[in-house]
Amino acid sequence: MKKTPISSFVIKIASRCNLNCTYCYEFNMGDDSWKRMPKIISHDTFQKTILRIKEHADEHNLTNISISLHGGEPLLVGYDNFVHYIFTIKDILKGFKLMIGIQTNATLLNEEFIILFTKEKISVGVSYDGPPLINDKNRIYHNGKGSGLDVESGLNLLKDKKCFSGILCVIDVNASPIDVWRYLSDFKPPIIDFLLPHANWNNLPEHHNNKDFEKFGDWFIKIFDDWYNGFNSHIRIRLFEEIIKRLLGEQGTLETLGIEPIGLVTISQNGMYEQVDTMKSVFAGAHETGLSVVNSSLNDVLNSSFVSSRQSGINGLSDTCKNCKIVNVCGGGYYPHRYSLEHNYMNPSVYCKDLYKLINHINNRIVLNLVQDDMKLLAIK
Repeated sequence: MKKTPISSFVIKIASRCNLNCTYCYEFNMGDDSWKRMPKIISHDTFQKTILRIKEHADEHNLTNISISLHGGEPLLVGYDNFVHYIFTIKDILKGFKLMIGIQTNATLLNEEFIILFTKEKISVGVSYDGPPLINDKNRIYHNGKGSGLDVESGLNLLKDKKCFSGILCVIDVNASPIDVWRYLSDFKPPIIDFLLPHANWNNLPEHHNNKDFEKFGDWFIKIFDDWYNGFNSHIRIRLFEEIIKRLLGEQGTLETLGIEPIGLVTISQNGMYEQVDTMKSVFAGAHETGLSVVNSSLNDVLNSSFVSSRQSGINGLSDTCKNCKIVNVCGGGYYPHRYSLEHNYMNPSVYCKDLYKLINHINNRIVLNLVQDDMKLLAIK
């Protein structure tokens, strides 16, 4: 099987966070590898990382490279370190088409950072779960105080700025979906990513305990209908867009859907290559590859079993998924959400019924629209 070169990179530049979100896969789901990490990535390790990326891009004739700077909270590295990291990327990877972004909780954002990110064309994504009363149930400081009002301040600084790329929202299924969606849309983000809380077959989502296996599907559907009916439909909701693309036979890019090969890798603060960092939600050490930028190339990562399993397409799915009519859309669901002790990753997503209901609903809406459009054309003729 031909391997897909790695063109997207998450570089973990800070291992600590000023928040202590209850659902955080990095700190609160059993993996404590962050304790053994340097607080920030060293300049030497960062340079080695970017040189490895250039080596891989040159060998595979890549033209586009995506780099996302993550944490912990990436702004904890400070302004001067951020300048150094950005200039290192641009110096070593000059000649490539670069997409550089950060994902932040926005509590440390200030005008100085925003001027830097705007000038250097760094996209800024913000993690925020909705109105403060909802956000502050889970996204809290280490002293228990909610972060919502501070995030609001950061988002108001970003509002209408060219560097603002969007909002990432982890769903609280007990919150009103319309309230969350309409509140977040007021900040005018170009994109909103709604994410399912991390869970798997050995760590079930709350609604499974209540035998309500479609609760998240219903939550998504309410937002989809509001968005599809025209409310702020200029804001991209990538989950919905990518489902529609795949239903229409196109390929998508969202890692959580579809059977396209994954071309993404994470590099930690100590230079170790990792599988996608959300694997930490599965079990302690699930993200580890044993390879580092010091002694291994990205080709070594590409040829490892960790990446091969993510590039095997439909052959890497359970029999249940292979025989499902929406497999090309769903792709079995997000890889970490498939895990069980008994069958490893050869299961449907623990959110299978939620995804099925949402995808089926979107399909029916699209078919209805196409039929109505055809009827209008006939009427005109």
